[in-house]
Amino acid sequence: MKVQNIRRTPTRKAIVEAFMELVREKEFEKITIKNITEHANINRATFYAHFEDKYQLFDEMIKDSATEMIKKYTKEVNTWDEKQIECLFHAVYEYLKQVKTECPYSYQNLFPLLRVKMLNALKIYLESGFQLSECNQVNEFNTFLYSRILYDAAELLVVEKTNLSQIKIVEEVSMLILNN
Repeated sequence: MKVQNIRRTPTRKAIVEAFMELVREKEFEKITIKNITEHANINRATFYAHFEDKYQLFDEMIKDSATEMIKKYTKEVNTWDEKQIECLFHAVYEYLKQVKTECPYSYQNLFPLLRVKMLNALKIYLESGFQLSECNQVNEFNTFLYSRILYDAAELLVVEKTNLSQIKIVEEVSMLILNN
């Protein structure tokens, strides 16, 4: 059982900071609880009083970051057009680029974990943006599909699997999504 009301304790902050430092220095999969506790100057029991494992720790750290990034890039745009798609693409791109820059040894292992968060944030954003009078299976399918197209296009650019420019990628993604 986890200790209650310890979200903002100095110990919790020390754990998060130690983990952030480690994830910048080495691969995520090679980070152990022992590494984290040594860097945070705590014992294992204290770590486990705050988190179940390093995956929960990571999940807590990125909890709302995908939604916040989407809000940041789309706050000025409220129409479903190429500009909206461009804003969403840039939100995903900057989100992934930031992780790649901050965690050069771990980003490839972190991207699958980030994908889940970002796809969910995109789906929620698209559903609210469409304000569909009737939510049917086709519309639901489209929000999943659009989310994946945006995410995958940004990831391809971040991991340098394409030579296309950001502008060209946005054009291609817009054509795929808007010309349905």
